[in-house]
Amino acid sequence: MRPRALCDKLNQVLEEGLAREIFLAVQPHVVTGPPAMEALGPVTDIGMFSRGGVGPEEFVEILDAGRFSALFDDAAILGIECTFDRGTLRSHRYTFVPCPFDPELVSLRPESIPIADWLRESVLSYGLEAVRSVGAYRFDCVRKPPERSADPHPISHFTFGSPDCRVPVRGPMSISDFLNFIFDNFYRGARPFWLNHAPFLTCEGVEPTITWDEQQLHHLQWMED
Repeated sequence: MRPRALCDKLNQVLEEGLAREIFLAVQPHVVTGPPAMEALGPVTDIGMFSRGGVGPEEFVEILDAGRFSALFDDAAILGIECTFDRGTLRSHRYTFVPCPFDPELVSLRPESIPIADWLRESVLSYGLEAVRSVGAYRFDCVRKPPERSADPHPISHFTFGSPDCRVPVRGPMSISDFLNFIFDNFYRGARPFWLNHAPFLTCEGVEPTITWDEQQLHHLQWMED
């Protein structure tokens, strides 16, 4: 699917997920730039999160600024950003950040109170009891040579737990590949909804980039679209 059609379909998926209460909030996505470097992402730039992990204060600030593609019903952050070269996937940054607050507190939020305000008040009321230990998950494709040969940096990689953790991945992921991972592993109850849309968020440019040396390490492999 071409970038602008892909963007339209993604917006449809997010809006339908919002209507079905799979998401608490969504941001509209747009495609910008010339054909040789079209960028798909939310209207509010997501930017980079802290390298050492997203703490409660930063998490709430991200929500305040709308720096996400969508918020799941448990307030976890979903981020989708990618670039295309004449319709072929060039790079991507897909991010999933579980909410670092007690899920029961999230479920008790009155609809009249914005989620960021509710979480901020929860910290003031409950202190450390409101916070839980969670990670962040990111799939990147960066088609450029590593700056340091001693620093392993596969073109396609999966980062979690530590900014220094880069697990080689078979190749770039389409938006569909990424959301398959999310719904397969974190939101199985919503999988039937997602599977109705999965075939329509694929694209060109997901051929393998993993090297022979990277295949000798633990790596992620999946079936092609």
